[in-house]
Amino acid sequence: MESVIPPHELVLDGSKLRRESIPLESPVEENLKVQLIEPDEDSDSPQKIRKMYFAALSALLMGVAMGTTIGYTAPATYDMKNRPDSPFKPSTDDITWIGSALAIGSMPGSLVAGPLADKIGRKSTLIVNILPFVVGWLTISFAKTVGAVIAGRLICGFASGVISVAVPMYCVEISTSKVRGLLGASFQGFVVIGQLVSVIIGSYVSWEFLALAGAGVVTLSLFCFIPFPESPRWLLAHDERKEAVCVMRDLHGVHMNVEEECTKILTDLKNQPKGFLTLNECKHPTIYKPAVIATILMFFHQFSGSNAVLFYSSTIFEASKEFMDPEKSSIILGAVQVVVTLFSNNIVDRAGRKILLILSSSLMSVSLTVLGTYYYISADDKVFQLRYDWIPLCSLISFLFAFALGFGSIPALMAAEMIPLRARSTIGGLILFANSTFAFIITKTFSELEDLVHNYGTFWTYAALSLVGCFFVILVVPETKGKELEDIANYFNKKKKNDPEISVSVLSKK
Repeated sequence: MESVIPPHELVLDGSKLRRESIPLESPVEENLKVQLIEPDEDSDSPQKIRKMYFAALSALLMGVAMGTTIGYTAPATYDMKNRPDSPFKPSTDDITWIGSALAIGSMPGSLVAGPLADKIGRKSTLIVNILPFVVGWLTISFAKTVGAVIAGRLICGFASGVISVAVPMYCVEISTSKVRGLLGASFQGFVVIGQLVSVIIGSYVSWEFLALAGAGVVTLSLFCFIPFPESPRWLLAHDERKEAVCVMRDLHGVHMNVEEECTKILTDLKNQPKGFLTLNECKHPTIYKPAVIATILMFFHQFSGSNAVLFYSSTIFEASKEFMDPEKSSIILGAVQVVVTLFSNNIVDRAGRKILLILSSSLMSVSLTVLGTYYYISADDKVFQLRYDWIPLCSLISFLFAFALGFGSIPALMAAEMIPLRARSTIGGLILFANSTFAFIITKTFSELEDLVHNYGTFWTYAALSLVGCFFVILVVPETKGKELEDIANYFNKKKKNDPEISVSVLSKK
């Protein structure tokens, strides 16, 4: 291990900046004087903090690995049903279990991820999590029965639940303030990239080899992530102060006043109550109100039918296979989702969260209404079905465009912005648990809902729920764009503007 470089401050000396060593026994000592007389105006440029971006990218590759598990169902179940030499042919009920098993597994994963990451570290949690992920994929690849595939999906779901909590946490904590929002929101973009990778590979190989490819992506992400350090915030929380300073300087560059940043973090940690979140704290409006709003946003995120559309896209397109091969249609949907998600991540700080959510939910409602109407008319008019067989693809492209624009990634981003740091691990895990529950319900009931109200009734149901979600955003959800922590806290705590028992720090909004 390298020797610890003495901490420093930058002092203006003529036209140059020079480095002066200062002692750093404890960055929160009152007599510590750390100052940056003239900071580098371009201190957050990619050229100067390139290692921070590489560290974030290596962690986000695990988001790609998670995305491959989500995108696996559509091409894999299509191959299982239609390939003559497949070892088994899943029934409709089997397919719903294959699709929904991922959500079931992610429930406990999302609950244990926060406490585990606090106990052993963000990096260690992600590294340990690779083992069940690979085991899950190998279980699927060598499966000879539907039950084995479902078991593998449950294991992969657990690993995905851990990733969905720990990766955004790691990215936010290693980043500088100017790019914290971007890196925190990029997770969903990498997940949809993984979904696209899965459907592309799945169009060329069998479901067994697609599972092996998934294991390969997981292994690649491990080797890319190992060389990078632990989160400096976690190190500071565990009294590893000198190591945290070295890590932060290594990630951000020597031009950054890392001692001052460490001082801010330690001061914030010092003000945080110790131990687990208490019931009385959960009753505080700055915690329970944003938690309820975030949970309801997750409800509309899932009950728009997004996961059902992705999991069963190949099946949906079988009705219009004369227009385009179902597997190619799934690739187009995945590509659209990637492009729009990355676009949304780049405009969310300019356009605002609320307006994007409103546009997203209203466009989803229109798209699903059109899709349902097509299937309703086609049930009795085969000439209409053949003449307008392009409508399902165009409607679902429009739907995924709208979903990726807002409800695909913004609910998770707003949860991180609205919920205080003190409660983020516990409440964030519960919100993701609820999200997984909603995902299970929507994927497991898709076929049953089709049997009950036909495919057109199913899409009309999702359209109606998306419209309700639009009104919920208009009437209840606050705009967090450009808001300071105190403004967000005061919005939820209008009667008591200052409550010393609750810290409202949010890492993404330093």
